[in-house]
Amino acid sequence: MKGLQARAKAGGAEHVRTLRALRSHYRRMGQELAEERKKLGMSQERLAKTTGIDQAEISRIERDIVDPRLGTYVKLLEGVGLGLRVERVHKGASARPRQVSGRRVGR
Repeated sequence: MKGLQARAKAGGAEHVRTLRALRSHYRRMGQELAEERKKLGMSQERLAKTTGIDQAEISRIERDIVDPRLGTYVKLLEGVGLGLRVERVHKGASARPRQVSGRRVGR
């Protein structure tokens, strides 16, 4: 993470803002994953067996200790019945910020 932060700083203020926004999204996604898993009464161990992702890694993701690859998040979200939705954002002054988060599959 330190290397990524250093590269963002070298790239300028816009890169730093982008990195902060991504970290915020990852934090929210980990929190949503934990909340949904708990709502289902699912343990981290069961989610690990379902997804093939180590239980300790799931714990680190939910506690915002690591920034996993997107593919790892997708597997975990699918493991609790959520999917990831990506939407087009228009650039320019009228562009609105958007949130990327897990959503229940089938909605």
